[in-house]
Amino acid sequence: MELNKTPIDCISKEEIRIQIDAIDAEIIRLFALRNSYVYEIVKFKNDEKSVIAQRRKDEVIKLRGEWAEKLGLDKKTFEEMYRLLIENNIQSELKILNNKK
Repeated sequence: MELNKTPIDCISKEEIRIQIDAIDAEIIRLFALRNSYVYEIVKFKNDEKSVIAQRRKDEVIKLRGEWAEKLGLDKKTFEEMYRLLIENNIQSELKILNNKK
């Protein structure tokens, strides 16, 4: 799918949905790329505390919420999305770390 129209250029519900699908496909592709970095960072972590990295987790969640808010999006929604994403990443990292041992 390719993003090829601006929202204002769409003349039907279907065209808008096609564009939204293209955006969502790109977002998911980028999350998959992000995830590949998550898997690699475990190489530099030695224990559960370094995987959980609470200060970094809090910082990332706060900053992503601020980025969203600056773009007119709901800060709390994006903080919650990243909280969920990071929790999932932590679980994946802990599995990898435990397999290294």
